[in-house]
Amino acid sequence: MSASENRTSCTVNGPFDSQASGHYPRRLYLGVDGGGTSTEACVMDHRGNVLGTGRGGPSNINYVSEDELVDSIRTAVTESLRLSGISLHDITGTCLALAGAGDDNPRRIRRAVSLFFGDCPFAIVEDTHSALAAAHGEGDGIVVIAGTGSNCFGARNGRYASAGGYGALLGDEGSAYSIAIRGLRTVMRAFDGREPSTPLTDLFLSAAGVTKPRDLIHRTLAMDRTEIAALSQVVFKAADELRDKGAMEILRAEASLLVELVCAVARNLGFHAPDVAARGGCFKSAAYLAGVESELSKALPEAKFFHSTTPASQGAAVLARACFGRTRGEERL
Repeated sequence: MSASENRTSCTVNGPFDSQASGHYPRRLYLGVDGGGTSTEACVMDHRGNVLGTGRGGPSNINYVSEDELVDSIRTAVTESLRLSGISLHDITGTCLALAGAGDDNPRRIRRAVSLFFGDCPFAIVEDTHSALAAAHGEGDGIVVIAGTGSNCFGARNGRYASAGGYGALLGDEGSAYSIAIRGLRTVMRAFDGREPSTPLTDLFLSAAGVTKPRDLIHRTLAMDRTEIAALSQVVFKAADELRDKGAMEILRAEASLLVELVCAVARNLGFHAPDVAARGGCFKSAAYLAGVESELSKALPEAKFFHSTTPASQGAAVLARACFGRTRGEERL
């Protein structure tokens, strides 16, 4: 198995109820999807009906403390349970699909959230799994994610492969963070006269609350990753509303890098005509969505591309049902 390939595993905390007792447990599942910007929770029954949802703060353990992680999850879960009219004791199983849940981090996450979940069994996976499930259910396909960061993940015949997801310093190509950085660098090059003047200058200055390009140095140094990623809206606005050529070129270049991730996953899984779902806040930009579709059509002409908007927390709930439900004889969704 290659380094970019891995298999989904339900790392479970908590007891399974046995069918041997003759009593099926209540079939309600909790899905939690969390990343660098926010955390969402969803309560779903065994038929796929959503009973309640909730929202909390960021929960990527690579960028927040364990206390912040727990607070974000607690806020989202509590709201979803309240709207569903149930308590955590009514949940059959939970899937926590979190950015940063790779390598040894699941152990840290499990230690941090165990007190909150108590006897409620839970599984921990990376957020790419919930994004894939939200887009393709339990079927084969690829999902490419462009939000604060970026990632790509795919499944075919029970095999999984990923590309990207290495964070702001080593990756995040095609993400809001990367788009914002490229836009800011364009402004500074224009300030030096290395590039033509650009409407991005005034837009970035206004968004950052400063008066001249050199002020962007100290302003951006004081920003965290999420705050810088939010500045990508400047580039999206310039492309979508002003049709600025410079902004369009930034999005085209970032789209090309994002498609490289898709091609790597497709190649590792032997896909020639994959269904590719686009997910994440960056795809609210019509120009960026069209740019990724255009670049993908050049790289994988037979691929089927679509924008998936089903909340990833619903995908996490589907995974919770797959992990904690089918062992009890439930039908597939």
